[in-house]
Amino acid sequence: MTQEQNKTIAAARRPRSKKKRDEILARTEDDQVGVQAFERGLDVIRAFASEQRPLTLSEIAEITKQPRASTRRLLGSLLRLKYAATDGQTFRLMPPVMELGYAYLSSSQFWDRVQPYMQEVMSELNESSSVGVLDLPDVVYVARAQARRIVQNMAIGVGSRVPAAVSAMGRLLLAYEPRHVVEAYLRERPLQAFTEKTIVDRDAFYAALDKGREQGWILVDEELEIGLRSLAVPLRDRSGKVIAAMNVGAVSARASADQMISKFLPVLREAANKANHALSFG
Repeated sequence: MTQEQNKTIAAARRPRSKKKRDEILARTEDDQVGVQAFERGLDVIRAFASEQRPLTLSEIAEITKQPRASTRRLLGSLLRLKYAATDGQTFRLMPPVMELGYAYLSSSQFWDRVQPYMQEVMSELNESSSVGVLDLPDVVYVARAQARRIVQNMAIGVGSRVPAAVSAMGRLLLAYEPRHVVEAYLRERPLQAFTEKTIVDRDAFYAALDKGREQGWILVDEELEIGLRSLAVPLRDRSGKVIAAMNVGAVSARASADQMISKFLPVLREAANKANHALSFG
């Protein structure tokens, strides 16, 4: 990328001036009804985040301190948008609601702050390192430090999508999602064999998620493509919430599964810890 292109991109990323922000806020005051409805809708979504389980209408109204009638209308909007589902008694968020979080992550500059740490992984291990976010049914690559070595047959770059279930980053991020979100995902996208090593048994898949969440990392061993191993660890925001994953991949001829854990994992964890610190103060 040329210096001039870098300047153009940097200029586009600069935050608006305070005067410009104030002008935008002033214009929103002309539509307070719409703004308040939007805020109440966000309150309903946040209610699920605080409980992480299906909720009744009464529970949501109580958590958000909104009238039941208003809460029912807002839930109706979420149902129409397929951001929520109901069994007639309780309501739960559905995977499409994650589009809201992905929209933020895809437009934010957080991966600019983690790029140096992916470069450290790539330089020390001579293997490519990436950062991905969950946008079900896939994990989306939002940053990458590309080694010169060829890792796999498929071309991977920023913006690439890989099925979450067979990606180390995607599987790790699923491990930190509420179980009902994972269940809804698997109902819509049943486990599929990409290789003879792919986990296709649902109980075994849940066990892999539980183990990954407990140990704080996941290794996917030739489940997406024969000859490819990938290791992932979580990235967290300042509140400690897992928002992304960082990985390193290698072909099986260069690194065994044991070597990925003994040699690659400490390097990846150290880089992720530095990245988490940068994200906390970014």
